[in-house]
Amino acid sequence: MAVDVLTVSTKGQIVLPASIRKALSIKSGDRLAAYAIGDTVMLKPVKVPTEDDFKSWLDEAQAWAEGAGLTPADVDSAIAEVRAGNYQKAYELISTRNALPAITGRVCAQEKQCELNCTRGIRGESVSIGRLEYFVADWHAKNGKPLACAERNGVPVAVAGSGPAGLSCADALSRAGYSVALFEAKDFMGGIPVYGIPGFVLPNEVVERKLRQLEAQGVELRPGVKVGEDISVSELCARFRAVFVATGASKPVMPHVDGETLPGVYTANDFLMAANVYGKPVPGRKVLIIGGGNTAIDAARCAIRSGAERVTVVYRRSEAEMPARREEVARAAEEGVKFAFLASPEYFESTDGRLSGLVCRRNTLTDPDYPGGRNGIAPTEETFTLEADTAVLALGFTAEPIPGLKTNDKGLIVVDRDTLAASENGAFAGGDAVTGAYTLVHAMAAGKKAAAIIAESLS
Repeated sequence: MAVDVLTVSTKGQIVLPASIRKALSIKSGDRLAAYAIGDTVMLKPVKVPTEDDFKSWLDEAQAWAEGAGLTPADVDSAIAEVRAGNYQKAYELISTRNALPAITGRVCAQEKQCELNCTRGIRGESVSIGRLEYFVADWHAKNGKPLACAERNGVPVAVAGSGPAGLSCADALSRAGYSVALFEAKDFMGGIPVYGIPGFVLPNEVVERKLRQLEAQGVELRPGVKVGEDISVSELCARFRAVFVATGASKPVMPHVDGETLPGVYTANDFLMAANVYGKPVPGRKVLIIGGGNTAIDAARCAIRSGAERVTVVYRRSEAEMPARREEVARAAEEGVKFAFLASPEYFESTDGRLSGLVCRRNTLTDPDYPGGRNGIAPTEETFTLEADTAVLALGFTAEPIPGLKTNDKGLIVVDRDTLAASENGAFAGGDAVTGAYTLVHAMAAGKKAAAIIAESLS
């Protein structure tokens, strides 16, 4: 039979015959990566970064530079003040960058963010920046003096959404002297930190005291008002000098499999809210959690505390690929949570019209699409069934379009990258409502950036 031969040029370049290029759909200019596995050489297309990729990376860097993360100088200064017992000064230093240190210190993935590149980690453990943040914030809540605020200027500004982006923006604007009204669609304030994170991870009183601090700074809290429905963006723009829309991304992503609407199947939002906000945990003996992020782990640990006999997290990749914090995964396992890795939901089964089990398809890992990327998955022919009377869908979140503002095909608000200006004159937007579900840190950075832009535009 005919055998295609690869030749290597004097410059070390591999020359592919036309037949191979055609079989692999390789065009002139495409980049390939070669992997040597024994005597076999694998060729994989390499993703060439686009302009949008570069902008995304710049945004990530700016999230730290512009208002969410502590710089090395901030950390050094704060540690020095803590060592000297000057906790008030330490809190003031941290608060120049971070409006929510008691929250970020407890729930942010510091090991993947600010602590990841800590030089102290070269010879041991990184500086525990998260613990430093919430220790100082907790001390300040009991013993500290209020942060200095500018004199009230009487200029009204509206903020829609009381999650991390909205709280950060409202904090910065109120401290700068603006009269801020903070709107929230739900009948309670605080966004995902309140209803989406269990109290054993983030006590509700931590968010509550931030809300009381904002009220002391002159912020008017307006729960139960859904911007875009109860009041339009244009109406807000007519009543306020500026409007910041930070309504987040709380619409659950669904698996789109048969049986997902059966009694006994819940979204993570509904499941966590029942326990966190209303104090009425969803009962269940055999509970399945579908997903591998922090929300999935929170739901699993919540189910354990609600008395479930068996809780199993079903995740389509392996443990190494789980986006959840390693620390939280380990805690869940210690508490008795089981894991079914390399499994995807195929369909839910029912008995007498109620959930009775989940049929899963076994996956195998495949190579990343490009060097450094996450491993992909390939479904196999194998299926298996897990018994369940309760299932929780924790597959992520997306944003709901806001009437009156231009959105893209994903329902995300379209803004000017530099000014955060939305399509309605006088309206700005940021956080997950613009980027899609992202980190708490990025949402906070957007809120602080918006506050600075709004203040400049009104000065």
